[in-house]
Amino acid sequence: MGGQGNFSDPRIGLTITQKPDRVTPKLPALLDYQLSLSAPVPPAGSFQAAAARRGERLFHGKAGCATCHMPPTYTDVRSGPDPAVPLLHDPGEVGTEPFYAARSATGQYRTSPLRGIWQHPPYFHDGSAANLLAVVNHYDQLFGLNLSAQQKADLVEFLKSL
Repeated sequence: MGGQGNFSDPRIGLTITQKPDRVTPKLPALLDYQLSLSAPVPPAGSFQAAAARRGERLFHGKAGCATCHMPPTYTDVRSGPDPAVPLLHDPGEVGTEPFYAARSATGQYRTSPLRGIWQHPPYFHDGSAANLLAVVNHYDQLFGLNLSAQQKADLVEFLKSL
């Protein structure tokens, strides 16, 4: 593509328009490709299957995780008004540090796909959640879910199974 694409960063008042734009028309297909990649299978014995099944029910039910982390990709990136434009969230919506989002051209975050999440701690853009329980605790507090310790543990087991 030879760097022949449009770019805009309102933070610095920069807009570059290339003719022809060889990048922007390819971005939806690139996102489709990224979301189609298979996640690695969790190692044998790395999660408790019964707890993961209970966690899955919580994920889709009381915890409400599936509102943003929609199966089968476990993200909502395609659920905006225009599926060709990734849906992004303000830092306040997800209770995360705005400093990292401010470094991007949009100042927003995408909902992380959860498939294979077991393999890459720490979590959040700033690495502030050392493990999956810290992630669950963050959202339990942010959204006032009032999950029990057992429910949190079950959610973690489900996440480890993805």
